[in-house]
Amino acid sequence: MNQPGFQFGKFGGKAGLILAAIGLAAIGFGWNGAASQLTLIGQIPYIISGGLIGVALVILGAAMLVVTGARDDRAALEAKLDLLTDALLASNGGTRVTAPAPQDASGLVIAGTASYHVPGCRLVDGREETSYLTPDEAVAGDLKPCRVCQPEAAQTNVTIR
Repeated sequence: MNQPGFQFGKFGGKAGLILAAIGLAAIGFGWNGAASQLTLIGQIPYIISGGLIGVALVILGAAMLVVTGARDDRAALEAKLDLLTDALLASNGGTRVTAPAPQDASGLVIAGTASYHVPGCRLVDGREETSYLTPDEAVAGDLKPCRVCQPEAAQTNVTIR
């Protein structure tokens, strides 16, 4: 269905314009039909079929235009971020700077918001986002030792899997 030359996202903006135009035409036909009737009972079918369906088509078309605009903006932002990443890599000689992952948590602590903890501390147990530091890095980052687990006195030997 998605052929190399066909992009559904580009079609969404055109389809939105077409739906909005069809909706405006339906509103016009409904208005014209209702105007030709002298009684309210005779005008209601035209208002429902032309007016309400036309308004729904205009809203759907406008929503498609908004979504297409958001997709275009996101694609432009991603392209800019890719350029920024490439520029940062080029300024660094083309190599990414990454710290090697520790094989075990022996001597490491978990950084909290204001304090650091041993890996088994109940205050950080179950958190999805945890970062491991050495106690010296935690103190340098102005983190205080946890009063519950007392990491400065604990000796850990936990293996990270």
